[in-house]
Amino acid sequence: MTETAEPTLPVAPPTPAMAEAAAQAEAHAPYLKVLFGLMVLTILEYGYARFFKDATGPLVFGLVLMAAVKASLVGWYFMHLKFERLWVFLVLLPACLLALILTALLFPDFVMRQEPLDEPVRQAPRAPAPATA
Repeated sequence: MTETAEPTLPVAPPTPAMAEAAAQAEAHAPYLKVLFGLMVLTILEYGYARFFKDATGPLVFGLVLMAAVKASLVGWYFMHLKFERLWVFLVLLPACLLALILTALLFPDFVMRQEPLDEPVRQAPRAPAPATA
């Protein structure tokens, strides 16, 4: 009673035109250009963080925006999302929206912090030690 698992086909197989376009684009994939772009974005992030080191709001907003651009580049080219059909993006859209909502909800917690971060925490004064005779 050996059962052989039959290979299953994808739900919606790509059309021949889509497969040919993917193969053509894959043959000329700009991996080095994307890698260079990621390196430039990383250098820009470093410079941006040095420039806005005292302004927390713009710093966080800009760094999150640049990180989203970098993640999009990685997904689009290295994970081959540009060859996927619309339903994949419809699945990813709620996750991206939820990430943006959660980030926006946490934004006031770390931007409007009351205590300065560089000041040491004050210790409660100690009672003097009793004098022994």
